[in-house]
Amino acid sequence: MWLCYLFCFLCVFSSSSPLSPTKDDLVISQGSFRGPSHHVKREILPCEDCGCGERNEEPRVVGGMESNVNSFPWLGRLIYVKAFGCAASLINDRFVISAAHCVKGFMWFLFRVKFGEHDRCDKNQQALMTRYLVKIIAHNFTLSDLSNDIALLMLNKPVEYSYAVRPVCLPTTDNNSYTSKTAIVAGWGAMNETGKWSCTVREAELPVLSNEACRNTNYNATKIKEVMMCAGFPETAHKDACTGDSGGPLITENEDHMYDLIGVVSWGYGCARKGYPGVYTRVTKYLDWIRDNTQEGCYCKY
Repeated sequence: MWLCYLFCFLCVFSSSSPLSPTKDDLVISQGSFRGPSHHVKREILPCEDCGCGERNEEPRVVGGMESNVNSFPWLGRLIYVKAFGCAASLINDRFVISAAHCVKGFMWFLFRVKFGEHDRCDKNQQALMTRYLVKIIAHNFTLSDLSNDIALLMLNKPVEYSYAVRPVCLPTTDNNSYTSKTAIVAGWGAMNETGKWSCTVREAELPVLSNEACRNTNYNATKIKEVMMCAGFPETAHKDACTGDSGGPLITENEDHMYDLIGVVSWGYGCARKGYPGVYTRVTKYLDWIRDNTQEGCYCKY
């Protein structure tokens, strides 16, 4: 699976903890935990006169192709010491969302996030912005069944928005399954199962599957939890996220023609294998938890 390829020594951890929240779910540096959402709270007011979810190009059909530079201004590259391992998505000026398996078991103060970067291999291209972490709030991630693979990473100081660095939108409702919607996954992951990670950001358009349809693929049906979602082409398997994309965004265009973060790249069996679509953390299951734990940041007004 992607998460085992990414940091293999994570696989020595195991957990038999239930899906319900526990105090162990917590913050790696400081903070508090709250469980998955059942409704969307609206009491947190935005405090930035800015917009979210705006791409820097018109949407286009792609198939695992290289993206235009800064096409996804919310995309961050998560680095541990000097090694690139995962991606993350900027949701407000102080927080990014990534996968819990990318950060659990690691020292939070050795992480940093680079923004505004397209070609990570180009020594002459400097990231527009780098931030360090001061807090990691990991959900009740369970390696044994891969549930709750989501984490909030607090940055050491606010991000300054620009053409190349802006946040993605969060969904405004928690009752949308997004079944049959076209979604986009983006990151620096491998271009095939045995290949090296990409130097440049790449993207692929994928259809969102219902959980029922995903359980009818080659996966063990019990592995696909309600807090997960699947996207891809299980019958043809020609597009997928892969190793190195973990923690990155699965987005879809909303009715205002902006992009919502609906999934976090989590796991899969190989990459683009027939019968095995990619599995993502379903963001709508955590909206209250996200809002409750990111009050130190400012959300865009529109």
